[in-house]
Amino acid sequence: MATRRVYHEKQVMALCGVHALNALLQAPIFNEVDLSEIARSLDKRERDLMAQGGLTTPEFLNFVAEDSQNVSNDGNFSVSVLCEALQVYNLQAVRWSSGQGEPNTLNAFICNRQQHWFTVRRLLGRWYDLNSLRARPERISDFYLSAFLHQMVAEGYTIFAVEGALPQADPSAGAAESGRWWSEEEIEADKQSEDAEGGDGFSDALAKTLATMQGVLAGAGSRVQSALGMGAGDAGGEEEDDPELRAALQASLEEFKAAKGERREGGG
Repeated sequence: MATRRVYHEKQVMALCGVHALNALLQAPIFNEVDLSEIARSLDKRERDLMAQGGLTTPEFLNFVAEDSQNVSNDGNFSVSVLCEALQVYNLQAVRWSSGQGEPNTLNAFICNRQQHWFTVRRLLGRWYDLNSLRARPERISDFYLSAFLHQMVAEGYTIFAVEGALPQADPSAGAAESGRWWSEEEIEADKQSEDAEGGDGFSDALAKTLATMQGVLAGAGSRVQSALGMGAGDAGGEEEDDPELRAALQASLEEFKAAKGERREGGG
């Protein structure tokens, strides 16, 4: 029997939307340029629709004066962009709530809070948290899945159930620079090593992201702006640290630390 492999990408800059899609599809399918092109197409469609009401209306003038609603300069993508990307694979992301039934009857979820996206997916009968802020994939037991999703909702996440036939994990597809294929044995060994050192993969990865936010965001922004056909002048000058993204990541870190003990007692 072939060794089970799980694909996971670590956080790079503000590209969690890219990581969430690739984790869902279990292959390095998309990059920031691909999603930027989708965002540009959505922007054009929205602009054309607004123009039908008249090119001189206050609504249209306000719309064209605003930045894109589908991608920010640092590479954060809207739900519309992710949904459009999923349609390529005949997949749909549908808003989910705990009252809609047992989550174990589904195969994947995409979670979003402010500017962070991550995927939870069933692979070969087992659930995994594929959050790019984690050091590795994390197993979620069938018993704990419902409690996990409830906790995400309590923390302010919006949950989307992914409907459609998901592609199977395919290690032959290779990996992105930030990606890796993990075996069950490697996941467990890495977890034990981290526990022995007193570390916390989620907190460590998040702390590194926070520590390197300023500067690296400009790199992501330049690639996104290039894909959108924007010059340095269009971007408004030199990129600065994104306070909203920093606040969102810091809030996730604080909440994770506060809930860590409770989750371990609950199993998973």
